[in-house]
Amino acid sequence: MTNNLVHGSWSLSVNNNILLQTFSGAWNKEAAIAYIKDFRETTQPLIHSPWAILSVFEDWELCTPDLNPLIIEHCQWFIEHGCSKDCHVYSPDGLKQLVLDQIIPYEEPGYERRVFSNMDDAISWLATQQFPLANTAYLRELISPSQ
Repeated sequence: MTNNLVHGSWSLSVNNNILLQTFSGAWNKEAAIAYIKDFRETTQPLIHSPWAILSVFEDWELCTPDLNPLIIEHCQWFIEHGCSKDCHVYSPDGLKQLVLDQIIPYEEPGYERRVFSNMDDAISWLATQQFPLANTAYLRELISPSQ
């Protein structure tokens, strides 16, 4: 990212039919707009078959309230484009959970989101939902198992 107005960062990659994403920093509207554009480009190969998302929010430091409508619309877009399972992984954090619960649904027809405090549980759940990950060792480094 070279835009100085963007506050917050992310990484996106595809592993089998799963979009892996990590978030960090405090986000503003410019970050959300750039992220959504990047997300839609990265998910193009996935939208023609069932797919899932694995999101790591461990280093995310929340966002400004003006992002809520943008993120709600973004979630509707990925649900309408075939995302059926969505995992969030982060250490227990009441404020983070409250903010995410306000903008991202838990269930809609054909879609389900789960929250996990450790990566192993998230990876296992995705596998039981027919979304196995390949080469997961590096993922475990993104969040430590809960104590």
